[in-house]
Amino acid sequence: MNKKIAALMILSFTLFTAACSDDDTRKETTSGYKFSNTSYKNYKNDNNTMGTDRRYGDFGYVRHEYKGENRKPLSANQIPKMDRQKLADMITDMAVRLPNIKDMAVLVTDEEVLMAYETTSKNRMAMADNVKKTAFSVVPRYYHVYVSDKKGMIGKLEQYRSINYDTENAEGIIDRLVAQMKKSPQGYKVSDGENQNGEMKGEMNSPMNK
Repeated sequence: MNKKIAALMILSFTLFTAACSDDDTRKETTSGYKFSNTSYKNYKNDNNTMGTDRRYGDFGYVRHEYKGENRKPLSANQIPKMDRQKLADMITDMAVRLPNIKDMAVLVTDEEVLMAYETTSKNRMAMADNVKKTAFSVVPRYYHVYVSDKKGMIGKLEQYRSINYDTENAEGIIDRLVAQMKKSPQGYKVSDGENQNGEMKGEMNSPMNK
């Protein structure tokens, strides 16, 4: 009887050890990498951002050596797509923290950032300049930024929050919004070669990608 119990205990321990070993292997190969004596798992740091490998710090670093096939230009479907919803959220969160800002709405397209806001500041030009700089600080350099403190403009941006490239005359809708926003102060010119919205002389936005 005791021999049978001992045998069952040995068998159970063996199965448990094998299961744990298999689980560790799955964890180590989750992302296609396997590190010797190192578990590869996601972790959450104090800033609520997700990390993957403790060997790396808080900075992003990648090195690519281009040769052969990699020297060919990227095709349209290979170019990384930005998450415009997250970008809009980031810009809005930054801008609403500016002094004298009461309310803020941001709409991000493929090449424009439209920012509508309510402010208690009397200096509309300076306020417009500060608001748009928050967007220019995070978007790619080819983007143009338009701002407006006109009453009701926040509601207009919200009205078109669900617009997409399948929407009929989407480009025309954005152009009309931009035209209305430019009736408000746009701040100071971005540089000697660019106007207040980051447009170069004679530059026209390319049609929105379909």
